[in-house]
Amino acid sequence: MGLCALGAGGAGGCSTIDNGDPPADVNACRPSQQFFYERICPEFLAASYGGKTCMDASCHGSMSTSALKITLASCSEDAPPAIPFVGGSNWLSSYLSTARVMSCTDVSGAPLYTNPSGLALGHGGGKLFEPGGPEFELLQAWVMPP
Repeated sequence: MGLCALGAGGAGGCSTIDNGDPPADVNACRPSQQFFYERICPEFLAASYGGKTCMDASCHGSMSTSALKITLASCSEDAPPAIPFVGGSNWLSSYLSTARVMSCTDVSGAPLYTNPSGLALGHGGGKLFEPGGPEFELLQAWVMPP
């Protein structure tokens, strides 16, 4: 501020530099909340994979300590949610947790896909589905621009 004020007397003020638009948040993946409610929750998170679901309490449900934590008791918990999801709701926290392990630019590299498909090692629930199947197509549809 002081340097600008000193220079302002003889130079007619401080110039500004256009740095362009701020960079996008590299970790931001905010696909459709409506699609999450209608398709991702019931067809992916609550789908039965050999009798297990992602939402089981000991997997990614209420007792989970993993990066993906689903606080919804089920995809039909409560009445249909308001879109956008209400702050502090189980819908919003479950959506945000799921979006954090998703990649809008590389579904095939997103932990939401690589862990349960067996492409990444160390998924506590083991391999739940085959790579390249309907689960991949579902996740791809979620992040594709409308």
